[in-house]
Formats: sequence, C-alpha cells, structure tokens
Amino acid sequence: MKRNYLSPPPPPPAIRTAMAKVAEREVRKLPVFDFSSGNVGRLPAEFNLFTKLEIEVNRNLPESLAVIAEGLRKGIIESFYQSPKGLGYSTTGGTPQIKKLVLEYFRNIHGIPLSENDLNRVIVTAGGQQALAASLRSLKEGIDVLMPRWEYDAASGTTRTHGLREVRVDVKEDLSIDLSDVESKATQDSVFYISMPNNPTGYTSPSDLKSIIEIMIRKDGAVVWDAPYIFTVLRLNSKKAIYDESFLKEKLNEFRNISSKYHDYMCILSSLSKTCLIAGLRFGMALSCPEWIENMNTIVGRENLSSPTASFIIGAVILEEFLKKPITHTWTCKVLADRLTILIEELKEYLILPGNGVFGALYVLVRTPIDGDKFSTKILEEYGVVTVPGRAFYGEPINAVRLSLVAVPWIEGDEKWISNVKELKKALKSI
Repeated sequence: MKRNYLSPPPPPPAIRTAMAKVAEREVRKLPVFDFSSGNVGRLPAEFNLFTKLEIEVNRNLPESLAVIAEGLRKGIIESFYQSPKGLGYSTTGGTPQIKKLVLEYFRNIHGIPLSENDLNRVIVTAGGQQALAASLRSLKEGIDVLMPRWEYDAASGTTRTHGLREVRVDVKEDLSIDLSDVESKATQDSVFYISMPNNPTGYTSPSDLKSIIEIMIRKDGAVVWDAPYIFTVLRLNSKKAIYDESFLKEKLNEFRNISSKYHDYMCILSSLSKTCLIAGLRFGMALSCPEWIENMNTIVGRENLSSPTASFIIGAVILEEFLKKPITHTWTCKVLADRLTILIEELKEYLILPGNGVFGALYVLVRTPIDGDKFSTKILEEYGVVTVPGRAFYGEPINAVRLSLVAVPWIEGDEKWISNVKELKKALKSI
C-alpha cells in the first residue's frame, strides 16, 4: 500500500530507546541492570513515602461518575502507595501494559481487528492534542492537508508551521461538508484532517466521514480522524437537544463500521479527556499503520524524555474501568443536552447549529453582530464574558465566537450556567 504522504522515519532518540528496552525487559521479567537515564525519581522507589493512604469513593455519586471515581482511587494508590512509582520517568508512547488496554479500546469501540502483538500500531500521548500534533508532523513536507472550513484551530496551526499546505474545504449553510469541494481539492497523496463530531460546530455525520475517506483513498491519501467526542452525540431539533442512548449507539455503530473497514487508510486519534472527564490528566491515544506510529513515537520521544507517569498509571486504570463498564459518558451527555437546550431557549436566533438533527462534541457557535475578535474583546471588558473568536476555527475573520458547554462546573439546578447564558444574552443584545 502506498503511503507517500509519510515522512521517512527519523532516527529514534537514544535515551527513549534505552528506556523502552528497560520497560520491555521488566514486563518480560528478565534481568535488568539499568544505566539508561537520569531518572532521579527512581531513587526513592523502594521507600514507603506514606504509612497509610486511604481514599473512599462518595457512595452518593451517579453511577457513571462513580466508575471514574473508582478508577481515580485505584490509580492514585497504584501511583504512590506503597512504592511511589508515579515520581519516576516512564517511556514515552506508553508501556506495553498500557498499550494493550489502548488496543482493546480501538478493538472494542472502533471495531478494528487487532491482536495483542499489534503494539506497534498504537501510541499513548500526553493528551489528545499531542497525538494530533505528532500525527500531522509525521507527514512529508509540502503535502496538502485538507480540512473543513470550520475546524479545530490546533490542527490548522500545526499544519501551517510544519511545512504542510493547508487547504480549507467548504461547508454548507447546514454545516455539512461540501463533498464536491473535497473531490475538487484532493490531490495525489494528500491527507484530510477532520474532527468528527466537529469542534467547533458540533456537526456529526458518519456518512460524510465515509465519503471523505473514499475520496482520499482514490488519491492514495489518508484521513486523520480526530475522534475524542464520539460518546457525546445528541439528538437535536428546533426546540431542544436530547440525550438518547439508543441514538448514540446507532451513531457509534455507524462510526465503528467505517473504521473497521477503512482503518488501513486512517490515523485515528482519541482521548480519555472527554469520555472520562479527566482532561487535566493528559491521556491521549492514536492508532494507525506501524510506519505512522513509528514517526509519532520518534517525534514525541525527541521532545519529551518521559511520559507523565502518574497520569498514565491513573489513566490506564480509568480506561480499564471504562472498558469493563462503558457508561462514564452518560452523566456528561445529560448535562450537555440540558445546557444546549437552555442556549436554544435563550439565544436561538444567534446559534449556528447543524441542520441534520445530530449534535456532538462540547462546543456551540454563536453568530455575533460584529467581528468575532472585536466582539470577544468588547464583552470581556464590559461584561466579563469569555468566548473564543471564530477566526481561530474558520481561518479568517468572521462574525462568530465559540462557546464551551463544559467550562462551568455543574451544581444542582445548573444555576451558574443559566447565569452565564443570561449575561451573554445581555451582551449580545447591547451591541
């Protein structure tokens, strides 16, 4: 299979390679006489820093949050008690034990036929954004990278600063992707980056994703599918957003059918941040062909001597809990549906929403009466309302800003969210 869009693999970092060999021998229970790195966090590894470390999960939590809390409890204890393993270095890209869990995630959720020997097809990263950056930086200089007109700004920034050519594809008024524009702009060996569900629009369409992949295959290209939001899909109508578990499962199955069929032509990115509410722990992951993953491993290993060890230990335990009981998203989806419904009730005339009755991800676009940059600055100064200008996602000035549905902590009745929305409404009406 041609993969002319990939850079030749650079030489792997020597220290990372040595550390990986240590981890591999330890897993295989072989003798290790380690002189590999300045891993000063290993010095107290045989000490019991704590004589007691007890954590009790709140029994009154919703079941989905209780799964996360139990994973946190186990992970914190494993990181620091009795041996403080979380203080030392650990190999970038993930240990073999963690990679096996990631393989299970991509096998179970995305339907990709993987065996335990396919560790060279996955990588664990310090957050989903590190996976995103490494996936694009693995491409050959000068390659065309197509992306929708509305797209996550980090993908655009990485593309433009690493010798790649950014090509924006039109979206229609209902936020669907103009597939004829994809067809006309796709060049030989080009790559398409897409977040789906989309950040910032919420647009979600498995059929569009499938069509894009098929177009790129005809050009001997590939698709980078950024997929951390697949568990946040809601029904949408003119009056409200609805969390419907059967509807979510239907969309997950559609996505699963696509990735199981076309995975050889994809680099699939994901993260526990959104599914398990652990964004600050930085646990991202990716799956692709061994060549793409090798490039990503080298890039990450050259710039990071260690993974965030404690985060990876805790994240692995939470991932294991999620794989046993994949319900951690249910509470979040109910909150998202309620908050989006409040926005529709209060700001319907300003919202830019998908027209296909499906909404995903954590963000909403709001149409502004003036340029989004100026509007964002003005309402911050006059009202203390913080939004992100649409230019970052649209690629040029536009009268729009992005709102996050999750920046405000939830309390019973969600009064803080309601207060924020009313303040934004006041700001919109005043300009």
